[in-house]
Amino acid sequence: MKAFSDSLSFEVRWKPFFLNPSTPETGVSLEQYLSKRYGASVAAMAKQGTGHLSKAGANVGISFNFDRQIVNTLKSHCMLDYARCEGKQDLLAENLFQAYFQEAKDINSLDVLAKIAVDTGLNLEAMERHMTESSVVTRIQEEAMGARDEGINGVPHFNIHIKGDNHNIASFSGAQPPDTFKSIFQRFLTRLKSSV
Repeated sequence: MKAFSDSLSFEVRWKPFFLNPSTPETGVSLEQYLSKRYGASVAAMAKQGTGHLSKAGANVGISFNFDRQIVNTLKSHCMLDYARCEGKQDLLAENLFQAYFQEAKDINSLDVLAKIAVDTGLNLEAMERHMTESSVVTRIQEEAMGARDEGINGVPHFNIHIKGDNHNIASFSGAQPPDTFKSIFQRFLTRLKSSV
């Protein structure tokens, strides 16, 4: 995005998606989850830091902490929704990722989320009201389930389009190299220039 910032303006919007919608409120250990879902060898590689994710993270300076719980993320998604209204959604997403993936914090804990909110510069009282508003909770749940209805079954998932043009959308899932994004941005820039 930086390479195109002189020609294009970007709005990043984080949308809700539940990888594990049935995760209990108390959570489950990552090791237990990985072992059950992918087998003991994958869980062991993750714990030892020798798996694919550990290596990919190390290449970009991220040290994943695998001594964490898989937790229910509804509260975090409600918090991200509030942060979007305040223009701080990107910063909050980064802070949540760091707290969860690197620091092994319980991002379902209201105390942990309150600290992250303060660190992000969010109004704590307004955020807590937003997160507990039943219409917000229902909308977030519906949006997350709607993503599954649209065929999205994993993260990251990207929908890239020109604002106001919902017909020409680049939609794809999975981690992608920077060149994939550059190609899409260049295609959209060319389309914008040709329509002027």
